[in-house]
Amino acid sequence: MPQRKGRNTVVVDGYTRFCLTAIVALLTVLIIGLWATGPASLTGARIAAADPLAGDRQILPNAGAQRLNILQAIQAGNQKLQQIADLLASGKVRVMVEGLKLPPPPPPAPGKGAARVTQPPLK
Repeated sequence: MPQRKGRNTVVVDGYTRFCLTAIVALLTVLIIGLWATGPASLTGARIAAADPLAGDRQILPNAGAQRLNILQAIQAGNQKLQQIADLLASGKVRVMVEGLKLPPPPPPAPGKGAARVTQPPLK
């Protein structure tokens, strides 16, 4: 880099100059577009603030309605769990397994005969 009186100067080639010019042009188009559509988005926000349940035009989320939906879903889940707990506590549950083939038990050890396993009764 050439230096002049304590300053650094940067030499830019043609490709870099072209890229920088394109970036400046795109940013200019973006700024003009945002400036031109600015007030329309503000009026949409004002409409949503006045009527948060404006159908498909809803811009601002309704936090109260979201929380109410969550609480209703939790209560429905709790009711279902309570029904399952009541069914299990009543002892009326019967489990049937179909189509499950268990392997045959291993033969008893030679010379000892069949072993007998006893378990204490369940309380």
